[in-house]
Amino acid sequence: MMQRTIEYILFFVAVVLLQSLLFDNLVLTRYVVPLYYVVFMLLLPVGTGRMALLLLGAALGMVMDTTMGTPGLNVIATAAVGFARPVVMNISMGKDVQHEKVPFGGAIDDKAFLLYATILVALHQSLFFGFESLGSHFFFTVGKIVCSTLVTVGLVWITAGLFRRITH
Repeated sequence: MMQRTIEYILFFVAVVLLQSLLFDNLVLTRYVVPLYYVVFMLLLPVGTGRMALLLLGAALGMVMDTTMGTPGLNVIATAAVGFARPVVMNISMGKDVQHEKVPFGGAIDDKAFLLYATILVALHQSLFFGFESLGSHFFFTVGKIVCSTLVTVGLVWITAGLFRRITH
């Protein structure tokens, strides 16, 4: 239990550093802004309680708001992911996930994980970029949400694959 907690603390720090030092400085196009740090919320253990998810989402959001200079945007988006995660997990993975420690691998097929990740990443990106633009430049914002979601889901997929190799 304690070892698992330390692993997730290190994962939290690694995700924050990767977002702050790499992805925030990586300019692909105006439409692609990977908000990679959401991977932390997606790969938390299956049995993580709803209150813990909300608190971890808020904490991660506060850290990212501080590093990105976006007061409140990350807290709103990441806490929403924490709130929605159990429902999305149940819808996309069903009962298969109940016997797993993490929301990928084992009895969970790749398609179910991709659906789970895509829904939560799209929710996160929609809230973040929606509040960032506050309704202006609608088509640009939608394009940014779609493109950034696709790239972020790809990064989540790669990270989950690395996790799968480490944990199995």
